[in-house]
Amino acid sequence: MAGFYVHIPFCKKACNYCDFHFVASLKYKNELINAIISEIEERKTEWQHSTFDTIYFGGGTPTVLRVEEINRISDSIFKNYRIEKKIEFTIEANPDDLSISYLRQLKNETKINRLSIGIQSFNDNILSFLNRRHNGKQAIDSITNANNIGFTNITIDLIYGIPGLSEKIWAETLNTFFRLNIPHLSAYQLMLEPKTIFYIKKKRGEFSEVDEQVSLAHYEELIKKCNYNSYKHYEISNFCRQDFQSRHNSSYWKNIPYIGVGPSAHSYNGMIRRWNISNNSKYIEFIEDKSAGYFEIEELSSRDKYNDYILTSFRTIWGANLVYIKNNFEMKFYSHFIKMLEKHKSNAHILTEGEIVRLSEEGWLISDYLMSEFIYA
Repeated sequence: MAGFYVHIPFCKKACNYCDFHFVASLKYKNELINAIISEIEERKTEWQHSTFDTIYFGGGTPTVLRVEEINRISDSIFKNYRIEKKIEFTIEANPDDLSISYLRQLKNETKINRLSIGIQSFNDNILSFLNRRHNGKQAIDSITNANNIGFTNITIDLIYGIPGLSEKIWAETLNTFFRLNIPHLSAYQLMLEPKTIFYIKKKRGEFSEVDEQVSLAHYEELIKKCNYNSYKHYEISNFCRQDFQSRHNSSYWKNIPYIGVGPSAHSYNGMIRRWNISNNSKYIEFIEDKSAGYFEIEELSSRDKYNDYILTSFRTIWGANLVYIKNNFEMKFYSHFIKMLEKHKSNAHILTEGEIVRLSEEGWLISDYLMSEFIYA
């Protein structure tokens, strides 16, 4: 199986923390959609032997598209590629885009069966600080309305480690999540990525990050409440009820191939990584001219493949498989892994269960250090 990612590079405004590729103008939306469809058609031979069991529209904000535009893109995918019958088809959405009429259209007129709603917080002050374009009521209404219309597979994003996010507000945020009966949660620590508004403000001395212990307390509270409410902590930042893990994102962590189309989208086939140019006008121009200039390729070395395996597998409860490492990588990588395993054998942060080696929840708190130990430099 393989995954199919479509990047929709439009947003109505810039969030202070976001470093994903997008533009605020919809002026060339139709030209961009045409270019994405052309890329989909152009690359079908490259992926002719693959069957896809997930489709994911990300961004940006895909819900700036009309349903007719979503269907134009998805129809091209279904026409040109082998698609599994029980497809997981996700679209990222902003709460203020999800009117009742738009939700009904998504449910009744498209093949989408999973919503990923960018909530980030239910607190109006925090949302304003992040420069989100919805408020807490809109966040709650979008989830309630989606449920009422028949979407049963819903995930939301939350952010912690935010200046001004007290333990009380964070606890209230999590309690709201559980009260709304949402089956999946992705929760991320606020990171100051280069070129983001928060990063620029920090460079000017206008922004201060929270103390590391504050973020740690938020994360520990998150884990505690998810465990209490029977949500499986299956990846460092992801929690779900039984059978509601993200199949698409899990493919990234399980080394499963995926194609990405659209500006800035990445692809991986097991041997190479490929990424498209992060510029809408140049992407459109190169596609129209049938030029290969819209993407770059990196051939992965054996070391790259081993290190990627460590970085992805240690993020999950499925962990790294000793037999897989021994059979799929050179002996020097396997020997290094065993050496590090011996070094940390009495460490409660690393668990060994038969052939599976994984990080414990406590280990995830220091995952950067532990992964660096097993990486082959």
